[in-house]
Amino acid sequence: MEHFLIWNTVSMAWTEVGLSHDDYPAIATELKAAYPSWDEVNEVILGDVLGSFALESALFPLALVPLVGMLLITPFPDWGYEESYLRKRIDRWQRVPRWRHYINPIRIIGYPLAYIFSLSLRHRLRAAYYAARA
Repeated sequence: MEHFLIWNTVSMAWTEVGLSHDDYPAIATELKAAYPSWDEVNEVILGDVLGSFALESALFPLALVPLVGMLLITPFPDWGYEESYLRKRIDRWQRVPRWRHYINPIRIIGYPLAYIFSLSLRHRLRAAYYAARA
């Protein structure tokens, strides 16, 4: 399964604007219809989406250095990732067994940062998921 809705939603943690408070109920309703338990959603988030975005997260502190930062800030979109880009990213991630992605030490370093980047979004999404009616 591709899990595009989960990837698209959580990827907003790496954008300039993120999600508005009003976006969560509709997304949560869609998630609840597709995934009967929060644990299924959370497994995709923690195992796949955060792992995929761990590389960007590991490099983000370098953006604080002005010269390097100019080169690194541009990959973070303002309003979200284009669907075609995100679908290719999902496909590349899913072609390789999950455990092989985590051999990369930069990904391991970036994972805690990705976890922190997405913390607020995940908290709000979880609350909306439990409040949603299927």
